[in-house]
Amino acid sequence: MYLNDYIAFLFSPVLFALFLFYLKYKFKIRLWNFILLAFVWGILTVVLVIAANEIIKIWGWQNLKNIRRTVFYVFVVVAFSAELGKFIFIRYLFYHQKSFDSPLAGIIYGISISLGFSFIAVILYSSGFLGAEKMKYMNLFLWTYPLAGIVFGIVQGFFLGMGKVRKFNFIDEGTALGIATGFHALFYFCFLTSDQRLLVITGVGLLFVGFTLVLKAVSIRTMIKN
Repeated sequence: MYLNDYIAFLFSPVLFALFLFYLKYKFKIRLWNFILLAFVWGILTVVLVIAANEIIKIWGWQNLKNIRRTVFYVFVVVAFSAELGKFIFIRYLFYHQKSFDSPLAGIIYGISISLGFSFIAVILYSSGFLGAEKMKYMNLFLWTYPLAGIVFGIVQGFFLGMGKVRKFNFIDEGTALGIATGFHALFYFCFLTSDQRLLVITGVGLLFVGFTLVLKAVSIRTMIKN
């Protein structure tokens, strides 16, 4: 590992600190302990990804020699296991808190838990502990993974929050997990295949989706308060 890799390891905690700083001056938040706890639980969600990776090693699927294995690895082992872990913790640890009362609140929890996850995940990916194949643009991946994780957190938090508001829990929960998994898989696939054009398109798309959902969540929160 190079010095730049070690610096990249600190990117998620720095982003989380900046996120807390923004929340402090933008919103009147009292339950900071839950937000900090979400970051810590996010770290623990890596266990599911580790378990999924160990299972495919037992099956002998760690070499991605055909499209079937590649699709399975990207969508199930990498994306679904990661997003399922985040979903479980958000849904069953924070969803019933009084502070979880809108899509915007869901986004706050989603971002916090995603940054906790990416903090440990980038270390494991860089060391080779996770990942069936070495990426060509590994350094770029380490720096952009926490940023992409923020969008995945926004998606999960938004739709879980919508479920709290609309009472359509099953539909919104499925949407939250499904879309976040799809985006996560697409992002990882771009790096796995070293497809620069697809990576640029995906990056722009994630930024658009993230900003759109945040603006929509702020609008819904304003309507609820009024």
